[in-house]
Amino acid sequence: MPWPSANWPKPSRERPVPDNVDELMSVVRFFLFSLLSLLVCCPVAAVTAPEPHGRTPSKLHLRFTDDLEYHLLHKAIQESLHYLRQRPPATKFPLGPSSCTANDLIRSLVFFDHLIKSRPSPKLLTLEITTFFDIYPAAGTPTIAPPGTVLVTGYYQPVFAGSLVRKAPFLYPLYAIPGNLVLRRNHVTASVQPGRFRGGRFVPYWTRKEIENRGVAKGSELVWLKDPFDAYLLHIQGSGLIRLRDGTLKGIHYAMKNGRPYRSIGKYMVQTGKITLQEAGIDTIRRYLNEHPEELHQILNTNQSFIFFQWATDHDAIGNLGRPLTGGRSIAVDQRCFPAGGIAFLQSRRPAIGQKDKKQWIALNRFVLAQDTGSAIRGPGRVDLFWGTGRQAGQAAGKMKESGKLYFLLLKKKFL
Repeated sequence: MPWPSANWPKPSRERPVPDNVDELMSVVRFFLFSLLSLLVCCPVAAVTAPEPHGRTPSKLHLRFTDDLEYHLLHKAIQESLHYLRQRPPATKFPLGPSSCTANDLIRSLVFFDHLIKSRPSPKLLTLEITTFFDIYPAAGTPTIAPPGTVLVTGYYQPVFAGSLVRKAPFLYPLYAIPGNLVLRRNHVTASVQPGRFRGGRFVPYWTRKEIENRGVAKGSELVWLKDPFDAYLLHIQGSGLIRLRDGTLKGIHYAMKNGRPYRSIGKYMVQTGKITLQEAGIDTIRRYLNEHPEELHQILNTNQSFIFFQWATDHDAIGNLGRPLTGGRSIAVDQRCFPAGGIAFLQSRRPAIGQKDKKQWIALNRFVLAQDTGSAIRGPGRVDLFWGTGRQAGQAAGKMKESGKLYFLLLKKKFL
């Protein structure tokens, strides 16, 4: 799969973030504003971007604008900074075939946060970003044309009714980590593999079907829901809010998985002709399962992966960085390809839900932060945008299955 070349700017040695960023920015902005006044009639800035192996650098004609509130961007940046500042400064993060350090990412985020303080116009912001930042386009997925195109999907934090005791209609449990699940560390990859012991041997943990049918996690139930598809949906989203029978609202988060491979039931239903690719989405899947209850468990069990949960201390959705996600700003990506906590620019389109605009789809152009990952998010061609909490967020997330472009930003070497 093509990736930007090894000629990308290399990470520099760690240096502290300067205290006079505001003073520096005021001087730089004066210079850029003067330059911009000479370029008012010029086309959008062209950015020289690193290209995949064997290609000469080309021009990316980008106009940086943002369709969401900047205060949410500031909040998301602070969450990334909180995570990165807990890492040793020299910690390396992947950026294509190269890497950057935690310190590089921190300096880039602090600088960018200062850029947006004055809410610059798109023209000025474009000039500032192309002056100070290197821009790294995601390689995309080879199954979508043109090259460099990513598949953008959505996820959200659902709110479901639940009960702490099993009593009709609350019959479908979410489980905590069961006592018979054990973890084995792979010292080569530093990864952790869930499993169990059988006859003194470490073997894979049970599949979704086995957990559901054989009661192997019995006694680990956290809460019961009304609908088996609601429970399944929480497995996919990773977190949610449970409204208990007394009206109390409690957060529930991902704790561990069984280690079995993830398989999309939506893709399975398309492949078997149950639904079409064009109509595939949460609402369509739910409707089909409601109309064909005899197929429900067989369809859900095609996905062997199973999630275990824990209660949260608050109502925030938490990403894999251990920090709260920001609706519309946080994305899940493959962090073997992209830097955790890094900032990027996302271009796609979004459903016009809750908008007065009668158009079904409108352009999506915004800055986002890589603050989560997921079982289905693999490779440089996948982006999952977090939409927030509740019904409207779920409607938007369920419709997102769009092509797009993703560009990561990192301060140029001379400014690090």
